[in-house]
Amino acid sequence: MNDISDLNNRPSLRAYLVYALAAAFLFYEMALQASPSVMTHSLMRDLSLDAAGLGVMASFYFYSYTFMQIPAGLLFDRYNARILITLAVFVCSLGAFFFGTTTTATLAASGRFLMGVGSSFAFISVLVIAARWFPVRYFAFLVGVAQLLAAVGAMGGEVPLAAAVTHFGWRQTITFLSLIGFVLTVLIWLVIRNQPKTTLNKVMPPVEGVVKSLQHIMGSSQTWWVALYAFCSWAPITAFAELWGVPYLMTVYHISNTLAATAIAMTWLGLGIASPILGWLSDRLGLRGALLGTCAGLGLITTVLILYIPYLPLSLMFVLLFGFGIATAGQILTFAIVKDNNKPSVTAAAMGFNNMAVVAGGALFQPLVGILLRQYWEGSMYNNVQVYSAHSYRIALIVIPLCFFIAWIVSAFFIKETYCKPKFTE
Repeated sequence: MNDISDLNNRPSLRAYLVYALAAAFLFYEMALQASPSVMTHSLMRDLSLDAAGLGVMASFYFYSYTFMQIPAGLLFDRYNARILITLAVFVCSLGAFFFGTTTTATLAASGRFLMGVGSSFAFISVLVIAARWFPVRYFAFLVGVAQLLAAVGAMGGEVPLAAAVTHFGWRQTITFLSLIGFVLTVLIWLVIRNQPKTTLNKVMPPVEGVVKSLQHIMGSSQTWWVALYAFCSWAPITAFAELWGVPYLMTVYHISNTLAATAIAMTWLGLGIASPILGWLSDRLGLRGALLGTCAGLGLITTVLILYIPYLPLSLMFVLLFGFGIATAGQILTFAIVKDNNKPSVTAAAMGFNNMAVVAGGALFQPLVGILLRQYWEGSMYNNVQVYSAHSYRIALIVIPLCFFIAWIVSAFFIKETYCKPKFTE
């Protein structure tokens, strides 16, 4: 297959195929990431967990994912992407297999931890492939497309998995997903290559160069402000859409697991549709920061309505959840800002640091909401599992609109507009 791409003109067919497989990995890991939301009661029952225990167990995924972001970026800057992505998918699939076959909370947490290690390479791999195989003008749009596929993957972790869990059980469902991952591992090894044949191979930087790369990244105040926005714009979706949103809606509206998962899927749909549009619009307008503020403001409004306005019709809740998803799409532009602000030689590491901030929200807020739920539990039990009231959920989930408020402040007063122009060239 011809893999020659004119990086100043049109990408090759091989470039699209390589990108598609990297994006398939992202789709897969997002389905695994979101899967606990549709099996909360089953996990609490079978693994003898309360809300706090479930939150901690589920967040083991984010502990390893967060820790691995900078190492993953540095590895992509130094080693072959084909090898790294193949190993990452294998480890992710192995973690899913352990999780699906476990009988204890400790082993389940270990499986989630392994999934997080493998998954930590997924989003960065798409960014690296987009940067190496496509002209620079495609970057923000391709990041948006990747986020669309990730959102579709998360939707797959909601509605279809909810039905599968109902019919087959959570263990069989996750074990089947692990087998899909092993097949994807083989496909990625056979197809993905590090870069087009016409691209000159880079000399691997010495250890001193790695230290200087980290100093360059960490030494910029914009790195930290952009990372704070990324954290605050994504933490709400990890806390709500990936774990606590389904049981919240089941409690408030007295609806089935599948219908609640369908409602939460609207969040992922909004995110998925908005992401490529936002990337395209940003490149078209030559703006980044202004769009970040708009997304944060929308997130603040929609989450306040979702959580604190009682007796909303379920149909309106679907619309608000869709708007909530649109708001979280702002985080994709933080990666474009990171690319604008950093040297090409440290781009992967810089994006890894930013993605670490993105996923740290899950590591912090999934267990935090669980702890708050346990703190404000009103004593109800069902099948030896604690049941939480709508009031308890609303107290615990106050962190969500608070995050969007902080994101708006940061975007309005601290993030500098790049006008889509890179600061550095090599």
